[in-house]
Amino acid sequence: MTETRDDRSPEAVLDLVREVEREAPGGAEALYMAAMLADAPLPYDFALSVDGTPHNPALVNPAAAFFAATALMDPLVGRDLVVADADHQVFALPPGVRDALRGSLDREQAAEWAGRAVYALNLALPDADPQNWPLVEWLMPHVLACRDLAADLGVNTAAANRVLHQTGFSLYYQRRHQEAAELLEAAMAVDVALKGGRHPDIAADLEGLATVYWAGQDLARAEAAFNACLELQREIFTENNPATAPVLNGLAMVRQARGDLAGAETVLNECLAVLRASNEERHPAAASCLHNLALLMDALDRPEEGLKRALESLELTTALYGEHHPETAASHNLAGLLFERLGEDPEAEAHFRRSLSIRSSAYGEDHPETGQALCNLALFLDSRGRTEEAFDCFERGFAAYERSLEPGHPYMEDGLDNLVSFLERTASSDSPLRERAEARLKLIVEKAG
Repeated sequence: MTETRDDRSPEAVLDLVREVEREAPGGAEALYMAAMLADAPLPYDFALSVDGTPHNPALVNPAAAFFAATALMDPLVGRDLVVADADHQVFALPPGVRDALRGSLDREQAAEWAGRAVYALNLALPDADPQNWPLVEWLMPHVLACRDLAADLGVNTAAANRVLHQTGFSLYYQRRHQEAAELLEAAMAVDVALKGGRHPDIAADLEGLATVYWAGQDLARAEAAFNACLELQREIFTENNPATAPVLNGLAMVRQARGDLAGAETVLNECLAVLRASNEERHPAAASCLHNLALLMDALDRPEEGLKRALESLELTTALYGEHHPETAASHNLAGLLFERLGEDPEAEAHFRRSLSIRSSAYGEDHPETGQALCNLALFLDSRGRTEEAFDCFERGFAAYERSLEPGHPYMEDGLDNLVSFLERTASSDSPLRERAEARLKLIVEKAG
């Protein structure tokens, strides 16, 4: 972007803005909207959203949009009211222009322009999807400005809610859970201002917040949010509504993580009862509930009951998703773990291998889910003294992690711990694989520096 002078008085800047208002009203509107957001670049798309109507290049002919944006920017660039980069289609306001515009507005006018700015930002912001993260990250200063405008100027609009909500989940997908929770809390505050506290959308907001708290291991707040969501659902939904099932599932898992195993069992049984009462026993939530009950039974040292629930979950998951679906692979893996726990080795191995086969076909060899299936099979084979087969599975599984995950990912850390433990035992034994294990350990140490 080119430099612009900043030695003009506010009055001189506003005189130039009034000239633009007469010559190109849309350009002046873009200035006032941009002034309400952060001191950071904005896309030309933002400036094309005026008078509450989207004129977004994504919705019109791109060539026409380019010429429209250029025509809008030229009067601003010519008066040094913006710093523009036509090649990259971005612009920014010099600090003196921003200050002059904001200083000319009373609170009511500022709130009006802030609402229009947030509306335009909403049009420029993509949906929460990992592939959209670079653009979301670039717009982050303006998202944070939107949060502040909602709090300070009462910009409680559907556009503000979407900006905060979508960015919150974009951060969640980047595993930036605390930042995600802060924006989702702000989004829910906007929703409450718009719709009141007893609205189905508030229940959905609470469920999303609880999920993010849980992912960030803020278990106390996760449990509180799940409980608040459940209380609101019971108040506004019909009795035994299946919409409560995912919330009950989540609440149970958080209680289990907090060590309240009895409380988790109560909630999971309630979840199954709700689904039975609503004739939704073949609902995906029922498969998830059965899966979680199986895990809980194992934690409660009741593996026979756990296996029964795991096989019920496997049967339902297969019926719902098919034999070759990743959800079915997860059910096979759980059945394998419980068969192994009960000492039924042929059945355990068959389920571990079936899980691996499905994940390998669905994802390929270089995927963390395939890597996890390989490592689970390796642990089983190692525990049964089948060292050479275990070695091969560990190598393939950890290689999949290395090719698909960043260092420090939980899968990577667990996989490395298990691999090193296996190699150290093998290297210190009289196994024919001792030299191979020593060489592999040496490589790991060298790579770690």
